[in-house]
Amino acid sequence: MKRVTGLAAGALLLTGCGRLDELTYDPPVTPEQWCEQRPCVAVGDVIVNEPLGTFLVFGLAILWVAVGIYFLVARRGQRSRLWLGIALVLGGLGAAQAGVSYQAFSYELKCAGLATCHYTNGFEVGYSVTQAWSVSAMVVAVAFACAAGGLRRGLTVYAIANAVVYCILAVVGVLLPSKTLLSFEVLMLFALPGIILVMVVSALRWRSGVDRAARSCAKWIFWAAVLLVVVQIAYFGYYAAGVTQTLWAGGAGFYFSENDVLHVGMIGWLIFVAATLGPRLVDNPSPDRAPA
Repeated sequence: MKRVTGLAAGALLLTGCGRLDELTYDPPVTPEQWCEQRPCVAVGDVIVNEPLGTFLVFGLAILWVAVGIYFLVARRGQRSRLWLGIALVLGGLGAAQAGVSYQAFSYELKCAGLATCHYTNGFEVGYSVTQAWSVSAMVVAVAFACAAGGLRRGLTVYAIANAVVYCILAVVGVLLPSKTLLSFEVLMLFALPGIILVMVVSALRWRSGVDRAARSCAKWIFWAAVLLVVVQIAYFGYYAAGVTQTLWAGGAGFYFSENDVLHVGMIGWLIFVAATLGPRLVDNPSPDRAPA
């Protein structure tokens, strides 16, 4: 685990010595165009972007960490609760990094003093890496809650390998640099299989478990995973439909982006997780037998 943590930390540190500043938007975006495409508010000498989005993302980050700490404090000797707590804290740290660069200080970090705006930076790479590890930790949590024996070991190995490979790709993306490797779409390619595994394993446990408490736990894990997929679909659907710019109308309308849709959805998801799994999440009571 120390080696794994070191790899993740190395991926973040390399953002400082990579070539991220070479990446720009295609077509290029000037600082003036940046503030035509989203709200820019001058606070003293600093330009702050997307006030509503900033409020939502940092509110999400605080809630994410708070729910994670709840599972860590109230882990009751259950390794599933420990790993879900870790997953949620990592998710909150990632959301905070995203809020800094995608919302609050996007102009200052990407555009201030430049002819054309940069495409990404270390905060955004840090967001992607922490989210990859968050999903992997969630898979490990579900392995302890819904699996046993070889299946549990297989899920754990998959979760670690998935995050390690993503970190390697992130490092390569920083050093080349590569927009594709650092894109949200590639992050989703690594995250979604883990979510699908959570759905499959929890559904099997829900259907085959004989212990009533274990079946209830698996049921709510399954629906939490389904809700997480629904939130992602809402994000991509809103983005594909171009609703953000339609509502914004070049500054004459209201700015509510696909990121805001994601943040509102994730706030609802966290409340759901706390309400359903908070009192129910327990380890598989039959550690020597995988669900049939």
